[in-house]
Amino acid sequence: MKKARPVTPEALLDLSVAVIELYFRLEAATQAIAGFAQAGGEWGIMRSLILDGDQTVPEMARARPVSRQHCQTIVNRLLEQGFVELVENPRHRKSHLISITKKGRVRYQQMTDQFLSAETQFIPHFTQAEVAQSVDVLRRARALLAV
Repeated sequence: MKKARPVTPEALLDLSVAVIELYFRLEAATQAIAGFAQAGGEWGIMRSLILDGDQTVPEMARARPVSRQHCQTIVNRLLEQGFVELVENPRHRKSHLISITKKGRVRYQQMTDQFLSAETQFIPHFTQAEVAQSVDVLRRARALLAV
């Protein structure tokens, strides 16, 4: 069995740059697919509410991590469209919980279906093992970078 070589700082920098480059291409693709700006951010907020339940804007911002103002801008757009609603927060009088609406769940599923349809073009280029390993590496790196 071949002994694994230790990773170098340069290799990790290459990984970081590749992730950033991929992120910006994915962001452009999601905007084109969904037909409006901030598609990925809106989808991500709705996904978080579906998977993790009602949250405050500061909680959502800390989980990403992005500024509270950035999350608030996205939440405001979702509120205007009726995809989320404000719910009374029993733990805090002024900081409402954000909850996804039935209309929001429908829009989330539509967006997810659009994204999944677009992803099919990549299937012939990767194996399931490669994708699983990449997801594992990126999630472990994310956990190490908790801010």
